[in-house]
Amino acid sequence: MKNTGIIITSLLGGLIVGSALTMLFTPQSGTETRKQIKDFINDELDKMKNQVDKVHEQLEEARCKCEH
Repeated sequence: MKNTGIIITSLLGGLIVGSALTMLFTPQSGTETRKQIKDFINDELDKMKNQVDKVHEQLEEARCKCEH
């Protein structure tokens, strides 16, 4: 279970970096590109936080089941 969280986090981090690099190399104005990157990163961070919260809840549920 521990490795799964690391893999998910690494995957999402790689997706964020790859997407940001793609946006940097597309022909747009600097201001527009920076705004897109900021918005995209904020959205992806929110998604990642939600996934982390879900994993945390699952771990808590599993821990409670083990205690009983």
